[in-house]
Amino acid sequence: MDNNQQKWVNLSFVAASLLLAYVLYVLAMKFSVILDFEGRIGSLDKILLAGAVAVGIGSFIAFTKSGKASNFMQEVVTEVSKVTWPTSNETVKATIAVLIAVTIAGVLFWLMDSVWVYLIGLVI
Repeated sequence: MDNNQQKWVNLSFVAASLLLAYVLYVLAMKFSVILDFEGRIGSLDKILLAGAVAVGIGSFIAFTKSGKASNFMQEVVTEVSKVTWPTSNETVKATIAVLIAVTIAGVLFWLMDSVWVYLIGLVI
């Protein structure tokens, strides 16, 4: 694996570790409010933040040392590098087509809604 691929693998591990640490911190804060730990422990937020950072660092180390995780991410990077990405012109054309289709659908739904409101108004 070349250096560029390893960079993306490490970046994905960092992102996963940060996400895990953040989710754990938020969940721990929610549970501390529910269980009323805030009043009993003085600097609970700092303790939970330190714990979340420790878990994040630990998960990063575990990800980088795990052969399965590294192999999986290397395969992902290899497969993504094989993807034929659309050109800028193709992306603009596809975006315009989607915007036109959504606009037409919106107008049709508005017309159908207006007709139904009118018909129901006649019945009521």
